[in-house]
Amino acid sequence: MDCFYINLDSAEDRRLHIEKNFAAYKKPGWTLTCFPAIDKAYVERNNIAGAAKPAEKGCFLSHQILMGQHLGDDKTYLIMEDDAAFGARTCTLIDMLLERIKYLDWDILFTDICIANMLTMFELVKRRRDLGEKKIDIEVMNLCGVEFAGSTAYIVNGNSKRKVHKALSAYTNVDLPYDLFLRQLSHSGALNVHSVFPFVTTVSDYCDDSQIKTAGPNPVELALNMFRKMIWIERNLNRCRSALELFRNTWCREEPPVKIVGADEEMNTFMFLFSSMAAIRG
Repeated sequence: MDCFYINLDSAEDRRLHIEKNFAAYKKPGWTLTCFPAIDKAYVERNNIAGAAKPAEKGCFLSHQILMGQHLGDDKTYLIMEDDAAFGARTCTLIDMLLERIKYLDWDILFTDICIANMLTMFELVKRRRDLGEKKIDIEVMNLCGVEFAGSTAYIVNGNSKRKVHKALSAYTNVDLPYDLFLRQLSHSGALNVHSVFPFVTTVSDYCDDSQIKTAGPNPVELALNMFRKMIWIERNLNRCRSALELFRNTWCREEPPVKIVGADEEMNTFMFLFSSMAAIRG
């Protein structure tokens, strides 16, 4: 599997982190290549049209141009932003799933997404537990109609990459961030967009310090990123719990966390997160 990650030249710490992470977990035949991200200066210099912020336009163009450089064959590949993270099972699970779904009609397959709808989050926790009880590692989730966000890591079907690139190239006025544009294409049926579930990649701590956002730490976004890490197939609940306690002590000191008597550690950890989100949102 050829993997590409998008990275600003100035973000050397992120580059080193993702390359070290990939080197630790890659399988034979898996490669990683850096794509120099399009920056705000390029956007402003070329007067890129649209209502999106300059950094969002740069992100959009980075994904679009990267795809455009790999249209000469039918190879399926993985695109990541530089705050993505692999685990010990990532490569094996992706290889296994791609073989399983080779006859499925799909264009883009996310390996991790952001979910902001609380009801959907509850449903995903239940689904993860159901799969665990059935001894099923992963499945494919259709994202048509799902309010998802994020473009941290996704696989582009080699048979669909010209179709995807054409859709991106037609969007000459960049009014939406890249992830929300993909969501729009999914909801309209223009692209068949799915996600691996549970997620087989996750977000590194750099995700909490996004280069696109400039307003400082956002507790809601921090909580959503924590959910992504907790729903990840290789999550560490003890580590998540420690991070949650620090998060809660910082952002919602007055509200006591919800705990369900008789529930197991996993459910109570998720309830800890959900009650924290409720306290933040008021």
